[in-house]
Amino acid sequence: MARPTMLACCKLYISESRNAAALRAIEHAACIFGAVVVNRFTDDAYNRWPTFLFGAVHREGRTPGLHQEAARLLQAQLLRRPMAGVTPETDAPARCTGRPARKRLPRSKGVVVVGATGWVDNYNVPVRTGDVEAARRIARAVSERGGGLPSVQAMGLAHGGGVVEVACNLLDPARVGAEQVQGMVERLAAGEGLSVGKGYFTDYSQDKIVELYFKSAANTEG
Repeated sequence: MARPTMLACCKLYISESRNAAALRAIEHAACIFGAVVVNRFTDDAYNRWPTFLFGAVHREGRTPGLHQEAARLLQAQLLRRPMAGVTPETDAPARCTGRPARKRLPRSKGVVVVGATGWVDNYNVPVRTGDVEAARRIARAVSERGGGLPSVQAMGLAHGGGVVEVACNLLDPARVGAEQVQGMVERLAAGEGLSVGKGYFTDYSQDKIVELYFKSAANTEG
């Protein structure tokens, strides 16, 4: 019996997308493994983001291994002798600070993070102001974490040209889509005395990606 076929979509987020040689190398690698590149999105404003390692955001510069070992020791101690108001799940001996230290990787190095998830739509809404903090307030209110729309992650980013953006990940676009995000950003921005532009997707829709894949695969076979 033939096994059912599943189509997987891989999204690569590259912090230096102006590096044409790197983009060509990625596309070449995709061809080697039989993958199809169906879309490329570039934005000069979103480049050169710093990468912070775990130790850079920890107040004592601890590595992940040391942090995990300390947590295991505390958990073992609590299991032997519980203390009132302290649990292994909520109390670790070392906590991260909210702001990373200004420690960056050398320019010759890089970091790759790989994960798997269901389909995610990326939708950005421009806000006509240079006030990044205003965009961050709006983003917090829009996000599920801030009490806003369920299954939505958001952050406020500078975009240049007197515009900032509320950049959103729609983790369940069938449940909460771009129209709801757009409407909420408009209402929140109006409360700040700001106007917004029409948002945009940084990628094709799920259906469009599938359509382009099969079209490209058919052309390759032909």
